[in-house]
Order: sequence, then C-alpha cells, then structure tokens
Amino acid sequence: MQLPPAGAAHDEREIEAVLDVMKNNPTLEIGENVEILEKRVAELLSKDHGVMVNSGSSSLRLAIDLLRLEPGDEIITSPLTFSTDIAPMVQSGIIPVFADIEPDTYQIDATQIPELIGPRTKAILTPNLCGNCPDWDSIRSIADQHGLKVIEDSCDVLDSWQRGERTGTRSDISVTSFARSHAMTAAGTGGMVGINSEEDLDLCLSLRRWGRRSESYLYGSRKDETAHFGELADGTPYDMVFVFDSIGYNFEPNEISAAYGVVQLKKIDEFNGQRHANWQKLNDFMQTREGVTVGQTQPDTDTTWMRFCFTINEDAPFTREQVQQFLLERGVSTRMVWTGNILRQPGFSDITHRKPENGLPNCDHAMDKALTLPIHHRLNADHIGYICEQLDHMWSHYA
Repeated sequence: MQLPPAGAAHDEREIEAVLDVMKNNPTLEIGENVEILEKRVAELLSKDHGVMVNSGSSSLRLAIDLLRLEPGDEIITSPLTFSTDIAPMVQSGIIPVFADIEPDTYQIDATQIPELIGPRTKAILTPNLCGNCPDWDSIRSIADQHGLKVIEDSCDVLDSWQRGERTGTRSDISVTSFARSHAMTAAGTGGMVGINSEEDLDLCLSLRRWGRRSESYLYGSRKDETAHFGELADGTPYDMVFVFDSIGYNFEPNEISAAYGVVQLKKIDEFNGQRHANWQKLNDFMQTREGVTVGQTQPDTDTTWMRFCFTINEDAPFTREQVQQFLLERGVSTRMVWTGNILRQPGFSDITHRKPENGLPNCDHAMDKALTLPIHHRLNADHIGYICEQLDHMWSHYA
C-alpha cells in the first residue's frame, strides 16, 4: 500500500474561495479573508486579536519581539523544540534557559522552571510539542509568581484544551502555524500571532510589514481615523501614516492564502478528529508491545497529536536505526522528535545559554532513542492498519 504524504487536503470549496479572490479582488489587497481568519483563529487561541503572517516561524519571531526584551535578557524554554523557537532569541541576543522535558510527554518539565529563574529572566516560551501540551496551569502560576510573560507556541496543534479551558487562556501571546502538514493550512503557508492589547496589536502589525505606522491606520487601533497629519520629532509637518516607527520584516500574508484558510478552518474538527482516531489506533497497537514506551498525553488535556511519538527501550529487540530502515523499505516514513536536544544540533551547539547543573538527560534520551510515525489527516483507518501490519512484521522479524 502506498501511504499518502502529509500535506494539504482540499476540495472544490477551497478552489472556489481562491478563484473568488482572484475575480473580485484584482489588486489582491489584504482584505476580508485575512480579517475573518484572524478573528476566528484568535478565538481558538483565546486572544482578543489575531495578526496573520506568512508562516509559523514568522509568528514566533514577532511574538518574541513583542516582549520588548534587551540583549542579555532570558527566556526559559524547552530544549526539545523547533529551531525557530530558539533562533529569534539568538538573533536578538536573548539567552535561552533550558529546562529538561518530562520523559513520557516530551513537554517541558514545569517543576524545573522555578529553580532556573534568574534576575534577567523575563518570560517562558514553550511549544505544544508534536501536538501534546505541557502543564499550562503550572507554567502560568509560576509566571505570575515571578512576573514573567508566557508565550504559547501552538504551531503543532490548533484548538487544545486543558482542564476545561483552551490552553491559550494561560498565555500572554499564542502563535500557530498553517504549514502544509499542520492541522489546517492556508494554501501551504501562513501563521498567526494571538495577542490581547491594542498596543501589542499595533506593534505586531507594524513589524509584520515594513515598520510603518500606516498599519495601525489600516488594521489596528487607528483604523478609520481620518486625522493623520502631524509633526515629526524635529518639527517637520508630516503625514503620520508614512512614519516608520520600527524596523519591520515584511511577513505579509495574502488574501488568496487566507481565503483557502477560512475554508480549511471550517474543517478543523474533521481534520483533528481523523488525526485523533489515527493516534488512538496506533496507541492501542503499541501499548501491547514490549520494548517501546509510547508518548503519554498530558493529564486532563484534550489535544490532537501531530505525530505518534514513542521511545525505543534498552530491552527492545531492535535499534532505532533498524526500525527506521525496516519501515522505510515498506513505505512508512519515520521522523525524529523535532530537534531532540537542540544544543546538540550543529547550528546551536555554541549558542549562549543556561541549563540545569545535571544537564538535560530526558531530552538527550529522546534525541537518542525516540521516533515518530505519521498520523496526519490524509491517512485513514486502512492506512493506519497497514502501518500496524508493518510494525507487527517488524516485531516478528527481530524476535
């Protein structure tokens, strides 16, 4: 059986939405589709405002900028992560402080955070890695006790709940991604920053494009204001719409992507439901097998895993490399669990950082022994059944 790859799953509804933009918005100006998607995704992130950008990585860059930190300030984060959680910190001279992960959930161990807080620690940023979630209530409580901001990286999952509330209720800023293989996509691209204050909204909009004040007049707190003439700091009369307040990035979204995304968002329950069913079928199979430890969903959490995570135990009849090769030959792709310990990746091995005195043993173990299997929503029960059959053959082969 040939398994469909992860990626966009669309039908005539997305095609019609894209064609409608091309027919009725000839200049492709940012318009109603971006606005609709921003509003609806902000609700899923438990935020008052959404700012659509061109990728989840861009949303992380902007979220860190919204903290308004100085070089040498610190953010506590997970070492089992994605590169674009850490890269903006390094680029800005911000020091990542790594707490180890929980060995069974692959999420940051919140109990380690308090002892890592120092005089220049300003925030906690951590992902809902692979769609699972950390203990967000503990993270929020620690942040409140120490006056820290919280960023939720929810690029791997959209619409997670913990103890009866959406996970985003605990964060100051939440971000998500619409990349091709994620819960939904905006025509293969896109991301969102979820924020609450109008001050953050205006800054985020400014940075999203070119740093120009025009964005607050078009989409932010000054929207629909007509009085925009004033003076520069040196007294020069000026049209204030054309003042550059910040150094922007041009992470601009587009209406075609947003139109596609609006349709996809209507299918999010269907897509998440298929992913959940796929994860459960694999979980039921793997729980009966010796030699592996499957990832555990955080207690009191209703979420959708992006991939099926498991760890090869020391007593397993096979190595991780043997698992990968066996499955690859039968058309089943495997992946590592994101970066593993990012400090062991060549691009990040020499970055300035802090970590616990005893290191990051749980994260190192995940890097050395863990794997993931596909459960995306283009796979159905027959596809997952085929994967289980190949796993069964593998156990028999190496027994």
